[in-house]
Amino acid sequence: MDLRRICAITHKDFVEALRNKTILIAVFLPLAASLFLAVIDSPQQPQFFHIGITGPESSQLQTFLTSAAPDTLAVYRYPDITEGKEAITAGQIDALILVTAAGDLTAYLDGSNPLTYLALKDMVETLLAAYKGQALKPVVDLVVVNQGKASASLLPLWLTITAVMIGVMVLSGSFAEEKEKGTLDNIRISPATDGEILLSKGISGTLLVMLISLIMLVLNRVQLSQQAAIGCGLLLLLGAISFTAIGLLIGLFTKTQSAARAISTIVYFPLIFPALAADISETTQYIAAILPSFYLYRGLKGTLQHQASLSAIRADILGLTLFAVILASASFLGYRRVLRQDR
Repeated sequence: MDLRRICAITHKDFVEALRNKTILIAVFLPLAASLFLAVIDSPQQPQFFHIGITGPESSQLQTFLTSAAPDTLAVYRYPDITEGKEAITAGQIDALILVTAAGDLTAYLDGSNPLTYLALKDMVETLLAAYKGQALKPVVDLVVVNQGKASASLLPLWLTITAVMIGVMVLSGSFAEEKEKGTLDNIRISPATDGEILLSKGISGTLLVMLISLIMLVLNRVQLSQQAAIGCGLLLLLGAISFTAIGLLIGLFTKTQSAARAISTIVYFPLIFPALAADISETTQYIAAILPSFYLYRGLKGTLQHQASLSAIRADILGLTLFAVILASASFLGYRRVLRQDR
């Protein structure tokens, strides 16, 4: 093993990956999703709602709402309820409040957005109770424990999808492209050994996964304890090695880039199954446990949502380690087999 040759091949592959438009598009999608998560999670920006009012006795309510929450409400008056309901249907307002001649109140809420519906419902109930001079009395005392952000719950899913996408779909296509164009043959006639070439490919793919994952964590301002940070890093590293090895295997045994893309797409969806459906039932958990993505997703949930210690995610680390060793060994054996066939 020559460290300089490994670094040279790794640098070449990494630079080519950053210049490849297809790869950049695949990498940009999870980054854009991370930016979205960071935006919706900002506690400094309160939600702003558009409220419509209608009815013969609605002028007093309009004055109350306008003065009660000027920074979070925009109040509009509609001459009749039909026009107000049409505004809700068209997405122009979030709620419509009808004030009858007797002073009774009826609120129509837009339920099309589950992310904002509960906040809208709580705000309307609170404001209308205050308007009527009544206090909202909860049926039970609710104490929120371990309250997290939306990004903390969704980020493990996006990190898992990113690792699988880059490792399996992106690297398999780029490796097959090198074979198809003859670039790999040029590397093979160099002094670099088979192990150095394959190790360099694996390192470049792993570095790409780790770089994008780090950017996603930074964009979402993730703060972890020391043990959770170490655990998260280990999980991402082992997951990157596993999925990079799968991508290299696909690229090895396909002759064209289009064939590699097609096979990687078929492989991709079962691999993200654990992140999407593992919690549905015990049966799906048993099925998901045979895939490396299950251990990556479960471990990331523990570290990012619950600040899990290394001992708490030990099973996930061991599971990913086993997959990384098996898949990396399989890719090396497959690489040597392909070389013998070519000769």
